[in-house]
Amino acid sequence: MLKADELIFSFFILLSIVFLIFLINPMEALLVINWKTIISLFYIMVIVNLLKDSGFLEYLSIKIIERTRRIFLTLIFLTLILSMFVTNDISLFIIVPLTLILARYCNLELNKIIILEGIAANIGSSLTPFGNPQNLFIFYHYHLNFTEFVINMIPFEVLGILVILPFLDFKKFCVKRLEEKEFKKVWLIYIFIFILTILSVLNIINSLYLLPIILYILVKKRIRVDILFLLTFCSLFIDIEGLKRLGIIEIFKINFSQDIIIMTYSSLLSQVISNVPTAILLSNLYDNWLAIAYGVNVGGNGSLIASFANLITIRLSEGRVDITKFLKYSFLIYFLHLTTLTIYLLVRGFL
Repeated sequence: MLKADELIFSFFILLSIVFLIFLINPMEALLVINWKTIISLFYIMVIVNLLKDSGFLEYLSIKIIERTRRIFLTLIFLTLILSMFVTNDISLFIIVPLTLILARYCNLELNKIIILEGIAANIGSSLTPFGNPQNLFIFYHYHLNFTEFVINMIPFEVLGILVILPFLDFKKFCVKRLEEKEFKKVWLIYIFIFILTILSVLNIINSLYLLPIILYILVKKRIRVDILFLLTFCSLFIDIEGLKRLGIIEIFKINFSQDIIIMTYSSLLSQVISNVPTAILLSNLYDNWLAIAYGVNVGGNGSLIASFANLITIRLSEGRVDITKFLKYSFLIYFLHLTTLTIYLLVRGFL
C-alpha cells in the first residue's frame, strides 16, 4: 500500500503522463523542465547521502550533543542549522533517527520534540537557496544571486526562530555516554566535494565538471537517491506547462500584487497542493519572488501535505507522533509566523 507521500508524488507524475499523451510533445517537455534545478537537487542528494551513509553527519551531531545537556534545545537548533545546508528532508533523515537513539539515554518527550524538529526543518531550510526544493527553483527561476537571496530571507528566518522559541524545552537532561566515533580522513574529501557541489549550485563553477565525480560516487558507494522525488519534480514542470496550455493556470491568479496578499495566498495554496507545486505555479504568474518565497516557506508548516518534510517527519517517527498534536503545533506556528511576517512587511512598507 502506498504511503501518503508516495500517493502525492504519484498523482503529480500521473498527471504529467496524461499531459504527455494528450497535450505536450515529449520533446517539448524536455525543454519545459528546468534541468539546472533537477541536476542541482540530484547532486545535493548524492553528496549529502554520502556524508550521511559514511557516518560523518552522525559524528558531527553526536559531537555537538556531547558538549551540552540541553538536548531538546540542541536537537531543534541542530535541525535548524543542518536544514540550511543539507535540505530540510535530509536534516530530518539525520535528526529524527538520532533523536530516537538519544531517547534511550534520556527522558525526552518524543512526540513533542519530533513534531518541532519537522517544523524547525521547514523554518531553517528557508534561509538558503539550497535549503529546500522550492527555494532552489525560485533562485534559478528569478535569476537571483546568493547574497541577495539570503539577505532577503534573514528576517523570515529570525521571526521563525522567535516564533518557535516559546515551544522549546530549555531544561537540562541527564545523558549517558554515547558511542565514541573517530574522525575519518576520507571525510575531508567528502566535505571538499560537498563544497564544490554548493559552488555549482551557486553557478560559481560549471555543474558539468562535477558530473563524473557525482556519478562515480553514486555507483562506487551505491548511494541511494530518491528517484520518485526527482521524477515528481520533473513532472511538476510538465504539469504547470499543461495547465498553462489549457488556460487553467489563470484560475490561480488573483488580481492583487501587494506582497502581503501574494505571501498569504501562496501560504494558503501550499496547505492544499504543497509548497513546491505552489512555488512553480505562482512563479509563472507573478514577479514578486520574495512574497512567493515567504509564502511557500511559511506555508510549509500547517497541513500534512504543505511540505514533503511534514510527511517525512511522520514517516520517520516510528509511530511516536500523534497526528492531531502535529497539526495543532504546525498550524499554530504557521499562523504566528505568518502574522509576524505580515507585521514586518507592513512596517517595511512604511519605512
